[in-house]
Amino acid sequence: MLAACGDNQPSGNPDGDSRDAPPSDGIDAAPETWAWVDVPGMVCGNGSPTGIAINQTTRSEKLVIVVEGGGACWEAANCYGIIVPVTASHLDGFNAQTFASVRAQFFDSNWMFQRDQPTSLFGDATWVFVPYCTGDLHAGTRENVYEALGQMRTMHHKGASNMDAMLARVDDLPASEVFAIGISAGGYGVQLNWDRITGAFPGVTTHVFADGAQLVPVESGRWGTMNTVWAPRYPAGCTTCSARLDNLRTHWQTPPTGGGRYALTNSLQDGVLALFWGYDAAGMRSVSLTAGNAMTGTRAAFMIDNNSHTMLGAPATMTSTSVVLRPWVEAWANGTAAFTTVGP
Repeated sequence: MLAACGDNQPSGNPDGDSRDAPPSDGIDAAPETWAWVDVPGMVCGNGSPTGIAINQTTRSEKLVIVVEGGGACWEAANCYGIIVPVTASHLDGFNAQTFASVRAQFFDSNWMFQRDQPTSLFGDATWVFVPYCTGDLHAGTRENVYEALGQMRTMHHKGASNMDAMLARVDDLPASEVFAIGISAGGYGVQLNWDRITGAFPGVTTHVFADGAQLVPVESGRWGTMNTVWAPRYPAGCTTCSARLDNLRTHWQTPPTGGGRYALTNSLQDGVLALFWGYDAAGMRSVSLTAGNAMTGTRAAFMIDNNSHTMLGAPATMTSTSVVLRPWVEAWANGTAAFTTVGP
């Protein structure tokens, strides 16, 4: 059945159900089963087409958009595995078969997405999965040519275009409330595209959750290279974002029109982010603590003081003051008073 859901098919059902979702202007799939939908305009790093996975329900009109993470790349060495391993996921393509291979970690075994458990946070919502295969924090706007082992190779850093195409494909779904959840690089993606997501659902409140994606300054030379090769698209009005990534944090002190609650999980000494952004553990802790403490009001951070990375897959995670992650995330989703900055 997975073979029938490959690149040459317009759509498919990664559940293994024989009922495929036919290509159409809308997304037509069997209720509460996964369907892969190719989306015109979405591409991966190697230029191959990609799409989204969707699981629809009529239990409610809540809509959850999960944005995948998986590193980043900004030079031939880390885009093509020269000297250092490739540091971005799925650059060679993402299709229905790829989704079938990652679905368990994001949905099947995740406490938030259990249809048969009444206490599951989003068991009654429609789910959309957005793959990450462009190496650019879901924000790039250009094709960059790298010289790799004597060959000129084009990398499609088109994350912003992918986000636009995805939103155009799902913006007619029923939505009483939208929850955009980004994991790692996907966490940066939802922060960089919050205004685009809210704009796709006018009159609806869009809440964002960045899991392991604190907005901290990036080593200046590295950030300059990223801006050059990705040509990232920043939120409208953020005229200083290209200068420093943490300026996006300042920009979102005022949410976009339609913006709601804004959550961040923040491991202060995050070893993954330290590697990517150019810090030792002490330096990462300092800038992460600043980022977390800046989250006030409808913006809140859940902080722990270790070198782990993302947290949503470990709902029992606890701060030093005994605040448990799962009820804190539920407070973000439900808008209760427990949604406030806690920890480390």
